[in-house]
Amino acid sequence: MNEPTQTSTQRRGRAWTAGMASVLAFGTVPVVAMFGLADGVSPSVLVTLRGLCAMVGIGLLCALTGRLRRIPLAAVVWLVVVCGPLHGLQVFAFFGSMQHGGAQTAIVVTHVYPILVIILVALRDRVPVSWRSCLLALAALSGLIMVALTGGATASLAAVGLALVCAMSYALYLVGSERWVHRIDTVVATGLVTTGSTLSIGAVALFQGGSFSLSAAAWQVTLLQGLVLLPVGVCGALYAVRGMGSVAMGLLGILEPVVGVVLAALVLHESLTPLQWAGGAVVLAACALAPWAASSRTRSHQHTGGKVREETPISSVSAQN
Repeated sequence: MNEPTQTSTQRRGRAWTAGMASVLAFGTVPVVAMFGLADGVSPSVLVTLRGLCAMVGIGLLCALTGRLRRIPLAAVVWLVVVCGPLHGLQVFAFFGSMQHGGAQTAIVVTHVYPILVIILVALRDRVPVSWRSCLLALAALSGLIMVALTGGATASLAAVGLALVCAMSYALYLVGSERWVHRIDTVVATGLVTTGSTLSIGAVALFQGGSFSLSAAAWQVTLLQGLVLLPVGVCGALYAVRGMGSVAMGLLGILEPVVGVVLAALVLHESLTPLQWAGGAVVLAACALAPWAASSRTRSHQHTGGKVREETPISSVSAQN
């Protein structure tokens, strides 16, 4: 194996690890957040306070390690003003969908976002995405429906609408951030996105007149999310997008609700049906094959002599200059 191949393999491995860390962190958030919400904390207040904690932690890390030097102004504006609010809208819409129609509706509808990522990338690059990626996305979504399926459940239009808003905003966030994560440090990008997200949700919390007075238990939940889960989730996702592309990361992200279901069973003592276990196995298999599916398009494009602008190592998702 030559040196470029080894470097590419190592890059893919790091991107895959970062993506899995992001999935585990974001999959844990709903279970942890339940303890804060059960204490009567408003979702917008909880998200704002955890974001402030994350901003402080990430800011100190960047300052102590010299990461704040020579950050392109365009990247700051785009990640704070565009990607940050999109990420915040995704979180806010997800909680709203849960309040109107329950967790099952929110999880199932929200996780159509990999399909939206594939469509957005195809429209942006004007190059069809690998049929293998499309097939895996459909298989993983089928497994996800099996995981969250409940007999006789009906969803309100508000719940479905908010979940679709969540899915679209997250898809736009993944695709939009891909242009800039190649140009600045991943930790800095995480801080900028977190800043934009926190400011936008904080404005909503103030508009709603939410109370920022929390109990000791709620503060523990907030600190755990803000200092650990949120930085790991956002930073891991941005690093994975940088190394894998938004399509592969989108497919991998379907694993998040499976993590949440398993943790709910272990921590909240919720039971899993055989159908849910089977669906989880389908999702796991589809996510494990995501890098193989995305890399097929890169090999095919290189073999035919096609050109994709600034192609990423695993998928052929381009970062337009």
